[in-house]
Amino acid sequence: MSIKLNYISTYFPSTILTNKNLADSFPENTPEQIYKNTGIKQRYISAPDEIASDLAVKAAENLFSEYKINKETIDFLIFCSEGFDYIAPASSCIIQNRLGLPKNIGCLDLPYGCSGYIYGLGIANGLLSANMAKNILFLTADIPTKVIHQNDLELRSIFSDIATANLISKDNYSQQFVFGTDGSGHKNLLVDHSGFRNPNYEDKQLDLDLPNGQMKMNSTEIFLFAVKAVPKLVNETLEKYGYSLHDVDLFVFHQASYFMLDVIRRKIKVPKEKFFINIENVGNSVASTIPVALNEAEQKGILKRGMKVMLAGFGIGYSWGATIIEY
Repeated sequence: MSIKLNYISTYFPSTILTNKNLADSFPENTPEQIYKNTGIKQRYISAPDEIASDLAVKAAENLFSEYKINKETIDFLIFCSEGFDYIAPASSCIIQNRLGLPKNIGCLDLPYGCSGYIYGLGIANGLLSANMAKNILFLTADIPTKVIHQNDLELRSIFSDIATANLISKDNYSQQFVFGTDGSGHKNLLVDHSGFRNPNYEDKQLDLDLPNGQMKMNSTEIFLFAVKAVPKLVNETLEKYGYSLHDVDLFVFHQASYFMLDVIRRKIKVPKEKFFINIENVGNSVASTIPVALNEAEQKGILKRGMKVMLAGFGIGYSWGATIIEY
């Protein structure tokens, strides 16, 4: 048994942050230098009054409209984000009401970042396998730009606010998952002053103008973690399926950074034509990067139905996960 990714839709906020915009704010840098450092030309910024659930609702509405989906057929909702409306109640409950979904469905918040898409697929697979659901609406939406300081060029150059909506059902393809966690690295990428451990007191809010906390990243440690963990993750996933690299038609990984992905690609010895990278015009949108990449690869004719595709997510936590789907 496996999951079938029936449809994917996206939502991109209207505001685009270009390298020229960044260079105007950081005049010691040129647009060309920013692109050279990141491999990114532009990223999307949510409106001041727009939060993750707003993006997710718009992505879901796009899905319903584009594919003429009957909402009454949906019997479970998973919302993956790190930017929930409240500590409680669950944002997925609020989204259920806003979308007008049936009341006899289950709703679940998944507070995960860069590996969240794989974790969400794993949960969907479990629900479908246990016959607890037949049609799952899986939403991803993150708003990292709202916890980045305006003076932090590195993080502003990387992150993007995007949402996706995925409709998932049961398939007959035999599916496996590999997951991993190493919480010892959690401080190398975190949103500080964002919860109970280290609250954001009023004086900090006034100083940082970041009432929901501030993202901090040790980019060197994150890079070292990824280039060490991901090749091992790929090998473990192939071994679990009994596949070789040649059995996989396309590799779509979390779009963390162009240079990180290129190092990983070379370490696992995958040819460029089988390794899809689309970070240049969308940036790093956290849990949304993989479905955004899948959607674009299909639109470009690179991804075709029936292909075996390895998906891998990795990052904040540290956490990681991978699977192979038959698209």
